[in-house]
Amino acid sequence: MKFASFCSKAALGVLLAAGAMPAFAQSTVTLTFEGLGNFEPVSQFYNGGTGGSGSGPGTNYGISFSPNSLALIDSDAGGTGNFGGEPSPDTVLFFTSGTAVMNVPAGFATGFSFYYSAISNPGTVVVYDGPNATGNVLATINLPTTPNNGAPDPTGTFSPFVPIGASFAGTARSVDFGGTVNQIAFDNITLGASIPGNPGSTTCASEGYTGTKLTWCQNICEKGYTGATLDMWIHRWINRYRDLPYCARQEAPK
Repeated sequence: MKFASFCSKAALGVLLAAGAMPAFAQSTVTLTFEGLGNFEPVSQFYNGGTGGSGSGPGTNYGISFSPNSLALIDSDAGGTGNFGGEPSPDTVLFFTSGTAVMNVPAGFATGFSFYYSAISNPGTVVVYDGPNATGNVLATINLPTTPNNGAPDPTGTFSPFVPIGASFAGTARSVDFGGTVNQIAFDNITLGASIPGNPGSTTCASEGYTGTKLTWCQNICEKGYTGATLDMWIHRWINRYRDLPYCARQEAPK
């Protein structure tokens, strides 16, 4: 993930002296569901809380999931999942009733993407500008059936997982993951980009930030905040640390 930070090498001095704001690009957040238990409701795991069975707390991205949203672990890793080739082993998102709904009250923009496997029945993912799958539809992603050729994991029928995504205008606040229950799974759900993220990319945690610095870095780099909210966190960071987090150090093209 990259932010465009300055229009010139002298901009940092101007920024620190006058409180001017750099031109940041949209950040991204990728959810891998690692750390959750088999058949555990995702619940508040990505909202600074725990999953439905007490796993966590996970990273506080301000994201929560409806009760139907369950984690499933690959049978190769001790779970009961009949899948393979997931982009971030060994846990995915699925549902056994209704649909899975993800809520992001602070909102995110630009795009949405993920990997999925649906070998028998197609699915649909809808991005809304309101909470709980309400409001205006910003994007509809139709999910055709996927191959089940066993590659790259011959022990899982739902394999491989394939990437898909969409760009949209506006600010999204919820996503409805639909399809035939127990017949579709999702992984590496990415907010802020039309191409799903790589879980091995640089993060605030991998940069060694801890405590308040970690939380503030995540607010700037990984939560997808825009506008006044993003500006507020950037100002706080600069006023305390007199530099910029890793994602804001890339210079904009001249």
